[in-house]
Amino acid sequence: MMKEYPMVVRILAVIGFFLVASLILSIVVPVISSLIGLFFRIAIPLAIAYFLVNWLTKRRDRRTY
Repeated sequence: MMKEYPMVVRILAVIGFFLVASLILSIVVPVISSLIGLFFRIAIPLAIAYFLVNWLTKRRDRRTY
């Protein structure tokens, strides 16, 4: 059976849970957002360069023997 806790203890437990959750989120969210920013700074220019080089060096009706 579940133990009945007084109302004050339950309120303090909820407040403690929210404090711990906010601490974890304040650590995790900046790390994730910086990784996403790094992805956009590196991957998108590389993709653009790849497609430009691919587009400029396409073989157009060249016959290979």
